[in-house]
Amino acid sequence: MKVLLVGKALTLVLALVTFVMYLSPAVSWTVLAFGLLATTIQYVASKQAAKVPKDAKFAEFAKGWAAGMGLRTLGVVVLAVVCTVWPDTFPAIGAAIGYLGVLLPLLFLETRTAR
Repeated sequence: MKVLLVGKALTLVLALVTFVMYLSPAVSWTVLAFGLLATTIQYVASKQAAKVPKDAKFAEFAKGWAAGMGLRTLGVVVLAVVCTVWPDTFPAIGAAIGYLGVLLPLLFLETRTAR
């Protein structure tokens, strides 16, 4: 639940900052869309990792980790496809700020809470 709250807060802050910086509603909406995408992906990935028991073998741990990394990579693919197909609606700078600006801090939060 903490991932959702932090992710939504980061998304909102980044959307406001990019609106002030670029004065473009398109960039801000793109930040919102990809920030929420990153929050959803991180939430699902952390739930996948939580399914692996603490005393599991390394192979099981690696499967959970690989599933999460696959989801995050899929998010990058979605970012590239959407920004290529609809560049006027989804500016690449907004998508990158929204996705990476939310996903990276959530990854650091995951490593802190996974101890």
